[in-house]
Amino acid sequence: MADVVPTGEARDALHRIAKRFDAGDVEPVYFGSHRRAQGVIVPLEIWEQLLGQAEDDMDLALARDRLDRDDGQRLTHQQVNRVFDRLRASRGR
Repeated sequence: MADVVPTGEARDALHRIAKRFDAGDVEPVYFGSHRRAQGVIVPLEIWEQLLGQAEDDMDLALARDRLDRDDGQRLTHQQVNRVFDRLRASRGR
């Protein structure tokens, strides 16, 4: 990890950091107190990539969980139709 910039220094340098990012520098800026990182500033395109990867990871975890709990039992078309018929009937009340 790179050096940790004091929070106040990072705040005061935001315009310079943004210019660096605009110039193509993608190195994250870590900031915090007492040399302990508490946050990070990254270019928007990096953030969007990280966010997309995090969403993909959550979707994969959900799919794996559902597969692990799958008991193989499936509804027939008749069972599905009965559920929809009940829903339609309850709306009409």
